[in-house]
Amino acid sequence: MKAEPPGSGNGSAPMRRPEPDELPEPPEPRLRRSPRSADADAGDDRSGGLLLVHAHPDDESFSTGGLIARSIAEGRRVDLVTCTGGEEGEIHDPDLDPDEARPRLREIRREELECSVRVLGRGKLNLHLLGYRDSGMMGTPSNERADVFWRADLDEAVGKLVKIIREARPAVMVSYDSNGNYGHPDHINAYRIAIAAWDAAADRTRFPELGRPHEVAKLYETAFNREAFLGLMLEMNRRGLELPWDFGEVLKKAEDAAAAYGFSDLNPTNVEALRQVAEALAKGEESGQESGSAWGTPDAEIGARVDVSAFLEQKHRSMDCHRTQRQDFGWLLGMPQDLLERALSTEYFVLSRWRNQEIPGGHREDSLFAEL
Repeated sequence: MKAEPPGSGNGSAPMRRPEPDELPEPPEPRLRRSPRSADADAGDDRSGGLLLVHAHPDDESFSTGGLIARSIAEGRRVDLVTCTGGEEGEIHDPDLDPDEARPRLREIRREELECSVRVLGRGKLNLHLLGYRDSGMMGTPSNERADVFWRADLDEAVGKLVKIIREARPAVMVSYDSNGNYGHPDHINAYRIAIAAWDAAADRTRFPELGRPHEVAKLYETAFNREAFLGLMLEMNRRGLELPWDFGEVLKKAEDAAAAYGFSDLNPTNVEALRQVAEALAKGEESGQESGSAWGTPDAEIGARVDVSAFLEQKHRSMDCHRTQRQDFGWLLGMPQDLLERALSTEYFVLSRWRNQEIPGGHREDSLFAEL
């Protein structure tokens, strides 16, 4: 971010951005029970650090907030890279006038991100801003701007990330899959530069001016467990809770698919039924039906399941920091306690690269730092 401009020539003091400890305290959490304590002696090599490459402010919270908090509690160095300022996000903070807030949304979302960083890191999370502008979705006017991340020089962006990797020297990196998990241009580019920087940071012939080469051992993609999410949506629907986005239509397709398999009542706890229904939805999408019904990653393809139940309070408060993005998080923050725990207690990842090792079929692990 650019420094604040100095004050006018009338003798006033220069304007400055408030220091992190001067910013408002994060909102109080709804989770008030005592979480299960983290196992500080889990046997991992605490010298192995974590670096996450995310597209926008708020992306760090839902899919990796627990991992960040857990890794810091385990004594690891954690670095968070945020590629854009989130300028094209919606504004759902009830305390803001959207028309007034829109021109300064980058600044607002920076403050929300700093709130989240304080909550998850407790002073130990290193934040790096690549400084690109939010690209918006494909086909929108913002996506055509020359200054957005989607139009950035990728080699230049990779160089920025290589510099951070060589300084932080992590053992593990985390980003998205090749489709950015849901097709957003900035998520796709975050994946592209993460993959490229994972290779380039280890190559002494690439960016030699940016520090000593460093080999990151493992690279993971965040994943949303398809069956688990479908089960959560079914249980919410049974309780009469409002569903996020367009999942009402998805559930209608799921019920139709269940009937085809002979399930007269699709039970949210019937994992095998959910698996078969999810596969049927995926086949429908592949055959040209409306996209979105097969959203997420099949459970069988998810190799890493990280228990973050000891860090639900921090994760919840991190999500609550991003007040402008209530269209993404509001449905979660307001759900009953048991469903909230069900939704947030496990984070899912797919191991995509393992330095100098083949990834064995059916590989399963409960820590991203396993076998390092």
